Amino acid sequence: MSTVQVCPWCGSTDLIRTVPEKDPFHVLFICQNCQKVVNDQTTPENRKNAVSKRTIEEKAIQLSMHSGKLHAVKYYLTEMNKLPGTNIGLLEAKEAVEALIGARGVASAVKQPSRNGCVIALIVLVLIIASVVYFYTHR
Repeated sequence: MSTVQVCPWCGSTDLIRTVPEKDPFHVLFICQNCQKVVNDQTTPENRKNAVSKRTIEEKAIQLSMHSGKLHAVKYYLTEMNKLPGTNIGLLEAKEAVEALIGARGVASAVKQPSRNGCVIALIVLVLIIASVVYFYTHR
């Protein structure tokens, strides 16, 4: 069994071992690539779940920017419930996606829902009224 630690965010094995001044008995590992603290996760299942969760979060952010928040929440909910040991509800998924968007600072880049449905319905309604008026006046 390998004792090499892998960063769950970027997959790099370049970790720096640091000892905090306030708690010298607690050793931290920091990834050189993404500069994040890597916790000591002994089981490969935890590492795999952390990487899977991070991938789901990234895909949810991308979906929210390209397809809208509704699709991102739906994707996040279904994929997180597929992971073993996690069972979240719709409200939790919505809050998690909004927190991810807010933490990343891309709230203004999220695609807003289109409001063309009302315009199309109004045009169809006007055409129906115009055709009814035309047929009653030309009889």
